[in-house]
Amino acid sequence: MRIPLFCLIAFAGLAFTSYGPLPQDTSPPWQSSETNRLPVTSAPVVAPAFDASFPALLLHGAAVDWAASTHGVPKTLWVYKVVPQHFPFAAISNLMALGSFTFKDEQRGHRDISPTNEDTLFFFDKKRGCNLTIIPSRGEITYWDDSARPNHWDKIRHENEPVLGVPDEATAQKLGLKFLRQFGIRPADLAQIGHGHLLTFGKKQTRSYFDRATGKYIENEVTSCGVFFNRRLDGINFAGTGIGGGAEIDYSNHAKLAEFRLLWRNVQPFERHAIATPDEILQWIRDGKAVMTHKNPVNPGDVKKLTITAISPLYMGASGDETQDFVYPFAQLEAVADLGGTNVNIQLYCPILSVSKPPAIH
Repeated sequence: MRIPLFCLIAFAGLAFTSYGPLPQDTSPPWQSSETNRLPVTSAPVVAPAFDASFPALLLHGAAVDWAASTHGVPKTLWVYKVVPQHFPFAAISNLMALGSFTFKDEQRGHRDISPTNEDTLFFFDKKRGCNLTIIPSRGEITYWDDSARPNHWDKIRHENEPVLGVPDEATAQKLGLKFLRQFGIRPADLAQIGHGHLLTFGKKQTRSYFDRATGKYIENEVTSCGVFFNRRLDGINFAGTGIGGGAEIDYSNHAKLAEFRLLWRNVQPFERHAIATPDEILQWIRDGKAVMTHKNPVNPGDVKKLTITAISPLYMGASGDETQDFVYPFAQLEAVADLGGTNVNIQLYCPILSVSKPPAIH
């Protein structure tokens, strides 16, 4: 279980805020349900593993102080167990129709779709360059339609296929939200910056070429426009850009769906843990259990004093090619590193669940 690396063409500010008390679970039945809670046994750990690309903050005797408000940070958070996903039958049928797929195109011998299907489905049409993969065990769907993009060369006219009706970023976001509703995903299930304002990451694909018809060089012509949506669980954002939990949706000519990736693992409540106290978190930092993000990393040996100025809980996702058995929360910490004459604002990831109190089931 790792936090995915950030890989964007354009994005709208990675910033997270603290949220209030945990809301009641109103997720669609196929996502998670309190009434379907797993039998409680001990989870193997109470903290996620951070990606090796995030350097450990190994301080050399530096003072570590707490100046962060904990107002709005929940008193407890759930650890969730990952189980196979059951995607809505109508949504899968709609994707098949968008790709003009029949079961003759399914490469694994399946001839129907069950609402409780847990087998991988793979539809492929080589001629159209279109494929659809559904992996319930990972909660993953990928769809690709090469014919939707204006990337074909007219051999008779000797010119590029024209760009027609590619939506702008605002329209792509509206289309994406409407598309996600068929999977039971509402705006409240998506990451936010502040109350009601979605955290999204824009995405564009462009091309540059010499237009023989006009004799002009066309630079950075937008051929598709899309958006990343991050997931939100219990009012807490997932970290990353949607690659580890959320959706990526691209639209191209005539606003046709060109690419869709959904990574939405089915989770069930496993254990509820108390949040660590500031003293516990400070001790973890001193013990080298925190890592630096890509925001102004510093040489830990140069830090004379570290002051924690803000804390926000996040949930850890995982990429589709990784196995994820549990979904853990962790802390994003804003801090000021005193380098002895220079102060640098840095960001840390750190465990957030207390190990001094036993977990609860309600």
